Amino acid sequence: MPLRDIWELRHRARELAEAGIDATPKEEVHREGKWAVRAVLYPPAEPGSPPPPVPDPRPPVLLVPPLMVRPMVFDLQPDHSFVRRLAERGLRPYVLDLGEPDRSDQNLRLDDYVLGAMPAAVDAVLRHARAERLALAGYCLGGLFCLLHVAAHRDERVARIATIASPVDFHKMGILGLLGATAAGRIDPLIDAMGVVPGWMANAGFQLLSGRRAVARLFELRDREADEAYLRSYGSISRWLSGLVPYPGEAFKQLLRDVMQRNQVHDSWLTFGERRIDLGSVGCPVLSFAGQTDGIAPVESIVALRQHLPPGRVAVRMAPGGHVGILGGPAAPAAVWEPTADFLLGAATSPG
Repeated sequence: MPLRDIWELRHRARELAEAGIDATPKEEVHREGKWAVRAVLYPPAEPGSPPPPVPDPRPPVLLVPPLMVRPMVFDLQPDHSFVRRLAERGLRPYVLDLGEPDRSDQNLRLDDYVLGAMPAAVDAVLRHARAERLALAGYCLGGLFCLLHVAAHRDERVARIATIASPVDFHKMGILGLLGATAAGRIDPLIDAMGVVPGWMANAGFQLLSGRRAVARLFELRDREADEAYLRSYGSISRWLSGLVPYPGEAFKQLLRDVMQRNQVHDSWLTFGERRIDLGSVGCPVLSFAGQTDGIAPVESIVALRQHLPPGRVAVRMAPGGHVGILGGPAAPAAVWEPTADFLLGAATSPG
């Protein structure tokens, strides 16, 4: 099949997927500027059914994406949806949408998200759910935001945290960590000129780092052109990566300098405002998933969390897939979603 035909097939896959992306009904329950919290309305109420009990008895869980990534990653397709699986298992999911920053947001820092958006989102979920406690689950740096929030605020209202592909030791991030540390300070003038780091730049870097895997997926697409379910899955992931949103300039510079170059998260020297954040202050159980073939957040960068928390409080589980596949791939429901639901529901007596 000529390359042009493969690209046309890729376009078809995205068209097939479009209607199902982020299709689970959601209700906005809180908004501040560009960011919002939405309650997942699933399972849907039957027509004419009595109103649900108040308060809803299901334990609330707030899902946190990383900056640059839309919350659609938690709701890729009706038959392949993390939020639906959590709801089916008896949890009450909420999603945090960090919005789409533009040049007016260039001075936002990581501090603003961890000390501002995260506690406000937690407050909003507890208020709407009429609950005293909730769980947090985050993907990539969204998981790190969950950990940093609890560490910074000693927030005992957070009962459990699940993180997926969330690095802690950024000096163990391989080529990406090396590139980030090298770029720290050197590209500040470029970031200042742009105001924000465009999403397409991150996508281009991701494709370069994916290398042969990205090319192999194109040929697999060709071989499975008659498989509509596969095409929808492929189209959802393609839409995820092509839909990355900008990163506020100051936050990105801070990420490169303090997090990647100086490794302050792992060294417990990260300071937001006057708060020095130590991951050892996280007092609730944590379950962290690491992708076996993740080239963005390698296993070594994730298992470092064990150096901060005692064995009875943290467990790291290996899961099939790379940085995208661990959350959105075909193995994710059995390998990640179900164990996450078990953990957040407190089905196990310990995080392991």
